[in-house]
Amino acid sequence: MEKTGQSCIQALAYRTNATLLWRPVLLGAIYRATNAPQGAAGSASDVFNPTKKAVTSRAFQRTIKRYGIPYNEPPRHPVKTTAPLRLLYFVDESQRPKLTHALFRAYWVEGLNVSDKATLVDVVRRSEVSGAEEVVKAVEDGSFEGQNERRKLEVATDLAVQRGTPGVPAFWTPDEMWTDRRGKQRKGRLYWGQDRMQFLEAVLLANGDEAKLSTVSKPLRSLEPRVTSRRIPQDEEVKLEFWYDFSSPWAFLGWTQLARLQRRFGDRLQIEMKPFLLGILFRE
Repeated sequence: MEKTGQSCIQALAYRTNATLLWRPVLLGAIYRATNAPQGAAGSASDVFNPTKKAVTSRAFQRTIKRYGIPYNEPPRHPVKTTAPLRLLYFVDESQRPKLTHALFRAYWVEGLNVSDKATLVDVVRRSEVSGAEEVVKAVEDGSFEGQNERRKLEVATDLAVQRGTPGVPAFWTPDEMWTDRRGKQRKGRLYWGQDRMQFLEAVLLANGDEAKLSTVSKPLRSLEPRVTSRRIPQDEEVKLEFWYDFSSPWAFLGWTQLARLQRRFGDRLQIEMKPFLLGILFRE
């Protein structure tokens, strides 16, 4: 991805022949509109208890390492992002992907303050967008944050809230036909979170037809856990402890995958069932 300048979402769009539209939004405004407990100026992990925060942080680092993603902890986080987001609505939409890549890299790899005008000037020049010097001039004189850019960002953010996203990244498939829990037919669907992209790809491969989803197999292998196909050697034994409470739907989903793990790794994988009270864990 580093060599081609592509992202996972661009690769997904290429594989499914989908038209990809980039829609920057104000995350803080989404938090405010949805009454999120972390507040408009916070981060989602602000409301995690210390145990959950530690586990999710390790999971993030493990994912970064697994996929070889360049990453450095920003010296300041979060920083105000209204300026770079408005800048994305100032440039032509065809140039938005290039500038988006450059801004993400500046924030999460280079540790730069993307709200700083000097940083924005540098990022614009390095992004190789068309008419870069005109964009630089607009950054320097502040005209890139005009009423038009402010309105476009506000409209995009309001639309994201209307479509039901609690945060980012969010993906919207406008042509997907689906049936909600009440049996009502709907068109257009929201997917939230990078870990749901396999479902998004399946829908795109099925051309938005709910009835065809069953024919789409093994979507987006690149985002699934990477494991070898070999069995555990006869002289080795591996133990897996599965902790669960019946009240958790996520524990239920985890339980459904135990048999698949057993088939893949054979009898040398020892799975020990560990039932416990989830409510006590929450209290503690």
